Amino acid sequence: MHSAILSDGHLITANQYYPEKHGVILYCMDQSCKVPVHYVKGDATNTPHFKTSGKGESIHKESCGFAKKLSFKETVSKVSEYQESISEQGIREFLVKLNMDKIDPDYVPKEAPVKDTEKEKKPPKEIDEKLLKEKPEVASSLSSLKSIKKLFQSVSPDLLASIIISIKGNRIPISKLICHYQDAHQLFWEGDTFDVPYFVYGIVEKVTRREKVWYINLSSKDYYFTLVIFEKYFKHFTYRDEDLLNHEILATGYLRKNEFQKDKPSTEMVIKSDKYIEFL
Repeated sequence: MHSAILSDGHLITANQYYPEKHGVILYCMDQSCKVPVHYVKGDATNTPHFKTSGKGESIHKESCGFAKKLSFKETVSKVSEYQESISEQGIREFLVKLNMDKIDPDYVPKEAPVKDTEKEKKPPKEIDEKLLKEKPEVASSLSSLKSIKKLFQSVSPDLLASIIISIKGNRIPISKLICHYQDAHQLFWEGDTFDVPYFVYGIVEKVTRREKVWYINLSSKDYYFTLVIFEKYFKHFTYRDEDLLNHEILATGYLRKNEFQKDKPSTEMVIKSDKYIEFL
């Protein structure tokens, strides 16, 4: 755990904490937990952090985001919860550039002019747990769905909650872009989304393959949420029906409305290749 609550109720990160200044009374940052924790200094292999003693009252409660390894869904929920606290208390956030161009089969890199210098500007590093812990000031990026899945399956929720996504001139908390397809549908139809790629997860219930278009449904009784693949991209999408049906997936793309059935509004996400889907 990389953040804790001080005796005065303020949130502090392990990197900012000094016992002489802030005192030794510390609590778990999870609002459903708040059990006593203590500070652990960093060393050659570990960065500074907070932890429970595992004895007496210093044991994380079952509902706490640090009590056990979380599922993808649980991590998304806790990141959203912690991100609000971090934002309210002014804890330093990490700006991460989101650029998914390389997963797009239509993407053609621009040819940059060749410069006769060794001081070429290096592209941002792909964000990972080590970078978040040790070098948050380093420019970093996310460029694939696989990277996002790995982050949410391996990094603690308080570190994830410090990530702000930079894309198309917007700065958006990462928790606002990753959600269950039902939440994405509701936010989209209420006009509470950005014109940027979203990351939705859910279980595939139906796959329909027509001559010119394929549909992957994450549907409910009241509406449809459908991943759409057009004929042009069939060759880039190799998953079989049995690979998809009844499996939980994470998918990325832009949201769009399908108002053909007025009584059953539909949200669609156009995808172009295998790289637009990850299995959870």
